[in-house]
Amino acid sequence: MTHPNSSQDLRPWLIALTLCTVGALSHLLPHPAGMSTVGTIGMLAAAYLPRHLLPLPVLVSVATVDAIIGTYGTAAMALVYLAHIAGAAGVAPVLKRVGFLSVGAAAVISALIFYLISNAAPMTVGYYPNTLAGWLACYIAGIPFLLRGIAANLIFAGVAFGAIRGLWLLYQRWAPLPNQ
Repeated sequence: MTHPNSSQDLRPWLIALTLCTVGALSHLLPHPAGMSTVGTIGMLAAAYLPRHLLPLPVLVSVATVDAIIGTYGTAAMALVYLAHIAGAAGVAPVLKRVGFLSVGAAAVISALIFYLISNAAPMTVGYYPNTLAGWLACYIAGIPFLLRGIAANLIFAGVAFGAIRGLWLLYQRWAPLPNQ
């Protein structure tokens, strides 16, 4: 689909707008700590959007919730936002071809990237001493959130990518074919 006055394809922007809307709305739903849909929104963006649009749905999802619920320390927020974007960008090569194994691998990789970067946030606000023992304690305390992040990515990505695949198969089966 192109705009009549432009040769630019609008489909990536429509996909981005859809992911922004779904991401923001789903992230607003009550959920246990660490069981967010943002990782899956990032995975969908990595699979279906061009690189220059990849951060948009992730940023809109997180920023919408922060604008409504409230913000926290600037350094901690920056790390969380960076972690979400890096998680999405980090799985783009894995999701060049969407399949059962690639989605599963991307779910784990995305959660690991988010964990490694975002877990520095408690250090920036002084919850742990800036020592080796403090860093170890911080990352060990974050392991339950890592596991919830992996679970959330596997569950939500399974539903999202499965629904997209199912809808595509229905479309292929029931859409009228030309010359028939």
